Amino acid sequence: MRFLKIIFAILLTLFFLEIFLRLLKPKAIHFYWIQRQIHKYDPEYYVDLEPSLNLRIQHFLDWFDIQFSTNERGYRGTAPVDNTKPQIICIGDSIAMGYGVNDKDAFCSMLDNYKDSNGIEYQVINLSVDAYGSSAIALKLKRHLPTLNPKVIYYFPSVGDDVDEVGFYQKKNSSWNENLFKFQFQATKRSYLVLALKVTQEQLFIKLQETFVFPYIRFVNLINCMKGLKPKDECPITNWRELLLDFYGDLFKPKKQDEPIHFPESECEESQTNYPIPKSSYQSTKEIIELARLYNTKLVLFMLPINPEIAYCSQKGKIHKHYDYLKEMKKFFQSESLDFLDLNETQYTLKMKDEKGRLNVRPYYIIGDGHYTALGNKWIFEILLKKTKEVLP
Repeated sequence: MRFLKIIFAILLTLFFLEIFLRLLKPKAIHFYWIQRQIHKYDPEYYVDLEPSLNLRIQHFLDWFDIQFSTNERGYRGTAPVDNTKPQIICIGDSIAMGYGVNDKDAFCSMLDNYKDSNGIEYQVINLSVDAYGSSAIALKLKRHLPTLNPKVIYYFPSVGDDVDEVGFYQKKNSSWNENLFKFQFQATKRSYLVLALKVTQEQLFIKLQETFVFPYIRFVNLINCMKGLKPKDECPITNWRELLLDFYGDLFKPKKQDEPIHFPESECEESQTNYPIPKSSYQSTKEIIELARLYNTKLVLFMLPINPEIAYCSQKGKIHKHYDYLKEMKKFFQSESLDFLDLNETQYTLKMKDEKGRLNVRPYYIIGDGHYTALGNKWIFEILLKKTKEVLP
């Protein structure tokens, strides 16, 4: 009897904690809660977007405050599907989905209602979902293309696709991992308390790094700089006073956000070894190619500089290590005679300038988050539009 009372007390406590959190709505937890609400579990490719959404997503650190909507099929920023119109399909991860900006500011949305020289109007269908690797993309295209009227597919492979592929097949190849993912997904989508516990666990690790690991690294870096063991461009702080002022600035003073970003030269050192590519990346890309052929659809790939470090190094005519995955996949795209544009090339990144005309990638990225700002999306759209005029003249 006593055991039952203990169980009842625990359940009652959890119930009231759930109610308390829902009423309080802590800003950080509520942000992750909204994140869960825009997604749904899919038994084939694990994650998709909920249909018929119209939500506000406000980042708890004020990195962005956006309107996020989906149509009746769960396509982000897309009008109701109209198969009487020819369609341009956009597919990729969160970058192509337009995460971090309003619907109208996403580069795929800006291309909607494109008219060719014959006056034919095209509907843009955005099938993108965050954390999609090439295998999930192939599966989603296989399911959705038969229900659409595609004329062009714009596929946006990402520098993180290899990581997404590994995670995808960890679930596919293990019923335990698959069921665990499904349970965590459903539990954190339905319970504020479970989500709070999961976020707390993740943030605790980050805070431990910020509190102990990162300061230690800066401390060691300063010692090495004072001993002359590191190049000057890797030593923005040269004495103890500057280090203390830097710590003070982190805590109390927001850093200026208008100056061009600068990274040390070591950030732009190209890897000398071939980057390991998951076999599934090659296989699923071949499946995407075959699907485009099956539906007599033009396939064009766009390789984007996903983070400011890559764009910065590109402006210097160099390559960042985070580009290694796409660099290797580029060889495969060439061997398959695919039509693609590599926006990591210097000819494109040199157009990333601020309002003062300076080479500056800062305004193009949500610093700290990594996604593109409205200006970054506009930069991609202008290149996308030029290519579309070639593909659909």
